[in-house]
Amino acid sequence: MVPARGVTSQPSQTDSGLQVTRAMADKYKVFIEASVQGYHAYFKDATVVIGEVLMCERELDNVYDKYAVAVNNEQGKVVGHVPIELSKVFARFIRNYGEVEAECLGARYNRGEGKGLEFPVDYKLSGNKRYLEKLVSSIKKKETTCNLNISKVRECQDLNS
Repeated sequence: MVPARGVTSQPSQTDSGLQVTRAMADKYKVFIEASVQGYHAYFKDATVVIGEVLMCERELDNVYDKYAVAVNNEQGKVVGHVPIELSKVFARFIRNYGEVEAECLGARYNRGEGKGLEFPVDYKLSGNKRYLEKLVSSIKKKETTCNLNISKVRECQDLNS
């Protein structure tokens, strides 16, 4: 494995006194196609355009789901939530191992199952390889009503990819 650009495989001192090691530089990603739910509650105050990259953050004060993960647009406004089938896994991942982004893939729709408006996204989880593999395995074992398309865990070629 090749260390990330600008990071050596041996520990080194930086100006701020932090040590950078190869283990810290190992950055992996996995993509999960799913949806953002609850858009009907937010679309009057917050919009989303196809191709927009959204940030996922734990919503610690949510009284309905203690594992709720809010999806925010570029202006920081909530546009919906990660489906409940994925929220526990995503919340733990965000808390312990990495970050989650969502790219809007299409227009809003209503499946007619009482879940209101939602829109398709490609969730990008970046972080520790071992935990990403464990996360994917955990999601695949669960029965879910979400239509999921999960990529293989792969090394980031660039920290911005």
